[in-house]
Amino acid sequence: MNRDGIYHLPEGSKETTFCYDDSLPALPLPKLEHTLKRYLESLKPFGTAEELEASKKVIEEFRTGIGGKLHALLEEKAKHEKNWVATWWEDYAYLTLRMPLIPYCVMASPLLLETVGLEDVPENFLKSAAICCTINMQFWKLLRTETLRPIASNDKKILFSSDLYKRLFNTVRAPGLEMDKIVSYFKTEKEGPCPSHLLVIYKGRMFKIEGLHEDGEILSPQDFLLYFQQIQHKVDSEDTSISGVPLLSNDDRTTWARNRSHLIELSERNAEVMRDIESSISMFSMDTNEPSDYSEVATRTLIGDMHSKWADKSATTVCFKNGKMGCMGEHSCYDGTISISMSLYAMLSIFEDGMPDWSIPPKRLVKPVELVFDLDDEIRGEIERMTEVAHKLQNSVCVTVDQFNGYGKEYMKSKKIHPDSWIQTALLLAYYRLHGTFAPTYETAMMRQYYKGRTETCRSCSVDSVNFIEAMGSSKGPAGTKAKLFRTAANRQTELMNEARKGNGVDRHLFGLWCMAYDQGLPIPEFYDDPLYSKSGGGGNFILSTSTLGFTINCGFVAPMCMDGYGCFYTMLGENIWSIFTAYKDSEVTSCRKLQAEFHRALEDIRTVMDADVGTKL
Repeated sequence: MNRDGIYHLPEGSKETTFCYDDSLPALPLPKLEHTLKRYLESLKPFGTAEELEASKKVIEEFRTGIGGKLHALLEEKAKHEKNWVATWWEDYAYLTLRMPLIPYCVMASPLLLETVGLEDVPENFLKSAAICCTINMQFWKLLRTETLRPIASNDKKILFSSDLYKRLFNTVRAPGLEMDKIVSYFKTEKEGPCPSHLLVIYKGRMFKIEGLHEDGEILSPQDFLLYFQQIQHKVDSEDTSISGVPLLSNDDRTTWARNRSHLIELSERNAEVMRDIESSISMFSMDTNEPSDYSEVATRTLIGDMHSKWADKSATTVCFKNGKMGCMGEHSCYDGTISISMSLYAMLSIFEDGMPDWSIPPKRLVKPVELVFDLDDEIRGEIERMTEVAHKLQNSVCVTVDQFNGYGKEYMKSKKIHPDSWIQTALLLAYYRLHGTFAPTYETAMMRQYYKGRTETCRSCSVDSVNFIEAMGSSKGPAGTKAKLFRTAANRQTELMNEARKGNGVDRHLFGLWCMAYDQGLPIPEFYDDPLYSKSGGGGNFILSTSTLGFTINCGFVAPMCMDGYGCFYTMLGENIWSIFTAYKDSEVTSCRKLQAEFHRALEDIRTVMDADVGTKL
């Protein structure tokens, strides 16, 4: 694995980063009866015989009544739009949400840069930030010049959309009174000029730093280090109170929209400052916290120094005073695969390029420009109020990062079981052991092989996984029987994932039918009021929100979908498994530390069963 082979197009290549996007196939629309059949099957782990019988009647009435009419309208929409769900998904799944983006709507990830030679020590507080600034600019320039290798399967038979990369940089989620709006200032070189500055926030004070020299050359780490040294010296020596304006971006979206509008109306300078913030390539948050381990790094990346986070920015690097680092991404702008891609690029760059020679002087003296808003008493009062709100947000989510060393993907593959399906089944077993119920489970299924594709839901909790979990609850029964049930459950999970990736899921189709009724001004069908709809996860009620992050050390996370739910994210290496679990501290039901312990126990018990099964061939 090397950076060139994964990311860089060879010189003279006829391919460009976005060359395949417009020619990708349209997002498929399943037949209504097929979706409803799969949906009914997904209800079975969660309903009694009586509840399932009632749901069958609701489903049939929906199919032959309003559901059929809505589907016909959806079919007509799909004839004219290559991705019939894209706008609805962005608007209704993301942009209408009124809760604060941090911690509820953003993605975050601890950066394990010491694994590639960048030590997490206080001496590297500014140096690590400077290195990552240069790497950010390199990735930005790959996109600007369209020389980032487009994603494809090894045999090039499957091509994937690169469209979401256009909103990685120079992009903001601008707040609205009822609905937010994604505003992107990014352009490729063919499309025209693009802002080339970055935003740095330290102790609540904001600075604009340029990412390119006048000749278009990217600033070196030595150049960026001089920026950061000047910012640190200025802020620390002046010892003035923090401005507090970034705090306002962490409010609920409607209140922030009002305060943002008021700020802009106060003065022309405020309007210019807002444009500089929102059009910047990315943000660097200089956080004075000193997290001690990966779990604390992950937590503080998400909810650390709220004075130094501008929640709306599409991409943020968080640099801690003791040299540890993390990153954040605004989820409506792009999905986790984009974040992981950028993180892997950074790690490979550090590994391959090594540490800079810090004795080399900067190319020229560069001075940061402080961005200062004009304030009035109303805004000062809002900042004071948000200081208390931010304190509550900082104590809202628990995040644990852990490594299971019992085995990894190589052992799972030796048993002829897909590693992702193995992990999903273990998660279901762990949840059941801790809570005594079966968890409606969401796993992300990537749909980027379709035009402007994003994700579909794979409903992991099946009748087959229930059968395996119940068998594991009994001390009786031969290991061979349990192993067979485990294989059946894991293989069923693989089938469900493969079907979801083909567009044959459940949730996007049902979501589209709901949106069609809403947009047509029709009453929302009673189908969506069926108790088993929400009990099985419908309407964003999945208790386990999960995603595989692949087979590298990069691991990210989001907060749970539900107050009494979990976020479970994992990456599978050859001999171990990294996982990140999240839970809300206000929940009286959940504990991510207890679930992680049960997850380890489930993995160990599954291995015991598989090793004891003499019928299992290696």
